[in-house]
Amino acid sequence: MTNRVASTASNILTGGSVSVGYGYETAFNTAQATIDKTFGLNTKVTSLTLNTSQTSLNKLGQVEPTKFVFGQQQGSLGVSFVLDDTESHRIFRCLYENSGSTAQTQGGTSFAYPTALGENSTGVKTPASITTRVQVLTSGTVSSGLMQTRSLTGCTVNNMSLNTSIGEVVNCTVDMAFAEESTATIETAATNFDTQVEINSATMTPYTFAHGELKVGTGASGALVKVFDVQDIDVSFATNTELLYALGSHYAQNSFRKVFDIGGRFKTTFKDSALLQYVIDQSILTLETETLTGTAGVGLSLTFTNGNKSILIEFGGVSLTDHSTSGLEPNEVLYEDVSFKAKSSRITVDSSA
Repeated sequence: MTNRVASTASNILTGGSVSVGYGYETAFNTAQATIDKTFGLNTKVTSLTLNTSQTSLNKLGQVEPTKFVFGQQQGSLGVSFVLDDTESHRIFRCLYENSGSTAQTQGGTSFAYPTALGENSTGVKTPASITTRVQVLTSGTVSSGLMQTRSLTGCTVNNMSLNTSIGEVVNCTVDMAFAEESTATIETAATNFDTQVEINSATMTPYTFAHGELKVGTGASGALVKVFDVQDIDVSFATNTELLYALGSHYAQNSFRKVFDIGGRFKTTFKDSALLQYVIDQSILTLETETLTGTAGVGLSLTFTNGNKSILIEFGGVSLTDHSTSGLEPNEVLYEDVSFKAKSSRITVDSSA
């Protein structure tokens, strides 16, 4: 079959012809043949870029390039989805585990990422990586049509963020870099095309703002107290992962992590001066809510529930970094917006029925 870049008879394809899934690799950039996981509900591939680092060679006596050469291949992938109570949490492994780690199996329903809250003295060296497969059904049906398959290997998470607000679901965004895309399989039989409902998504139910709870440490008795009237919240986990290249290949040979940057912000109605006082005191006393008694050093926690299922995100060594106030005008609600940083975090998942 002759491949054609353009044709007067070409179809206009939409997201209805696209499928995306992933599987964990046993070692960095070792293609995973079993693609059996989905990111979540309402999955969107927000960006997919492949760069060849092309440079031009010039010749004395002319202004036109003489030849093009290619450097390392660089790829980036962005995926957004709605956090669900069955499958979405599996991507959290990329934040806390080494490549090929068996600490968290790919099956089961309950996990803790990592197993203990606190500074990890052993560190995560080569972070857990995934193979992501993006498929486009170019023509025909799933059983007899044609498709394009792109396999992106050595995908490592650079940044993951969670956010929600009143009346909204819990949205998640994952930004990744990938090591290699060696072959784009185009116009092959679509017998292996996976629709989204075929990737472990039969019983997935979204987490929403209505079933969320935010708590902060009071600093007095070590108790965590609920923050009422939260309007919106954002949480981000930046692994600052970078790909490592070596002589002899266009593709990345490994990856490594830098400082794990954890933080976020939330907006709530004004009640008293407690949050503002934290910011004022920390600027003078460098106070951190990491020595609370009875809460294992937790300074802030965020919980989403769905029946018996839940996701608990705990933050240790919390420091409130800035505070802003709005609504200081007639007939308006007073709000305070607080940003925070954390030294460590733990995500505990119970997705059992």
